[in-house]
Amino acid sequence: MPRMTPSEALVETLAANGVTDAFGIMGSAFMDAMDIFAPAGIRLIPVVHEQGAGHMADGYSRVSGRHGVCIAQNGPGITNFVTAIAAAYWAHSPVVCITPETGSMSQGLGGFQEAQQLPFFETITKYQGHVANPARMAELTARCFDRAMLENGPTQLNIPRDFFYGDINVEIPQPIRIERGAGGEQSLQEAAELLAQAKNPVIISGGGVVMSGAVEECKALAEFLGAPVVNSYLHNDSFPASHPLWCGPLGYQAPRPA
Repeated sequence: MPRMTPSEALVETLAANGVTDAFGIMGSAFMDAMDIFAPAGIRLIPVVHEQGAGHMADGYSRVSGRHGVCIAQNGPGITNFVTAIAAAYWAHSPVVCITPETGSMSQGLGGFQEAQQLPFFETITKYQGHVANPARMAELTARCFDRAMLENGPTQLNIPRDFFYGDINVEIPQPIRIERGAGGEQSLQEAAELLAQAKNPVIISGGGVVMSGAVEECKALAEFLGAPVVNSYLHNDSFPASHPLWCGPLGYQAPRPA
């Protein structure tokens, strides 16, 4: 195993997952790692407010099909991510929210900008990785990236600010990606029979269509059936509004045809 600092282990794991862009505001809590972002080919794209960074990471993941990454200063910096991470959770976006926190030796003592950072994100993430030992930096970073993609939702990587430093043995894990099956033969047959017998079929096109890259297939099915199409909430990108079979999005202020 090569020896490196925990900061290097974090950045090497980001690079192994193809990260080229992260969104956030620079803070002292992760300055050591930030120094090696650029040599690893990673841009930190600065924002005016951390909430904007979270929304940008969400949008980035939706458009690219890759992870969206946001990072900021501990305490009042990362609490500004909460609204954006909640939006990413309901949109099933694989956002990794990196949250440096107060030092491990001052937790519970009112350390610099101390906050209970895990409870903030507990109900709006698919997985929370807390680095309780700097030797596990690469392992937990990789797990957060894997779970975000495998479960189609945001994850949180929480790191005490003093755990970016040191000297550890590291093995950088390779990303885990599982192919999504096309559906069982029996299920597909049942679906086909249901559609064949339907008098007034309607298609609700949503996140599954987007994640599968199946907008064109959805259009073809709608045209074959002559079925009107509505977008599920927050997924207006799942069917083109210019199509004559489109009836609008569902959700707040939805048009009456939808």
